[in-house]
Amino acid sequence: MPFTALHPELGLLDSTLHGLGHDLEWGQIHKVHPRIPLTCPDCSWGLHPTVSRYGVRFFCHDRDRPESCELLDESWEHHMLKLEMAGAIRAGPAGRWFAALEVPAEDGSWRADVMASSADGSRRMAWEAQLSPITVDNIAARTHRYAVEGVRVCWVHPGSRPPQWISAVPAVRVRAPQERDQPWVVDDGLAGFVYRSRRWEFQEEPLERFVRWALEEQLVPAEALPRYRRV
Repeated sequence: MPFTALHPELGLLDSTLHGLGHDLEWGQIHKVHPRIPLTCPDCSWGLHPTVSRYGVRFFCHDRDRPESCELLDESWEHHMLKLEMAGAIRAGPAGRWFAALEVPAEDGSWRADVMASSADGSRRMAWEAQLSPITVDNIAARTHRYAVEGVRVCWVHPGSRPPQWISAVPAVRVRAPQERDQPWVVDDGLAGFVYRSRRWEFQEEPLERFVRWALEEQLVPAEALPRYRRV
């Protein structure tokens, strides 16, 4: 269930962007005849545009799709978190940051769920929705691959319990809203100094605000040792 697809003439289409990232309406590719030959950026298999019952636009693989495609393993929750992170990036001051989904490295060594890029292109920050189990060594290695290319990264986990790796890499845990009009909230991994109690304490903040702080480097990644996580 990718949000992006390759157009034979226009290149990469992003279903979350106005004009699909080009001057193109959704109706120009959705349920049109003859069908436009769209393909998956990961496995090159055929894709067709579709809309979920909630009105979310995305691309769906054609039949007999290859099981090796990385984009096939993502759950609905994974996709919704990607949309939320992209929306948080785009909700900042107009023209300061841009968000693109499912962005691959030139050498194929990584694929960012959401890539935030500054307007002048000098800064990039990857936002990764990590739902499936992963070892500390593996996630540290993936973080290092981003660092080699000068890309900051934040790993975001929507589970009910903090994952083992949350203290090993720049990461937070988030909580999905119970109602549609409520925001996603960072409920673990963010700490601040509370002058009233004169100590550092974990705190909750809306995901959108946290994303803005992280992009503008108003937060500093710091290792949290296990004994301090029991604050």
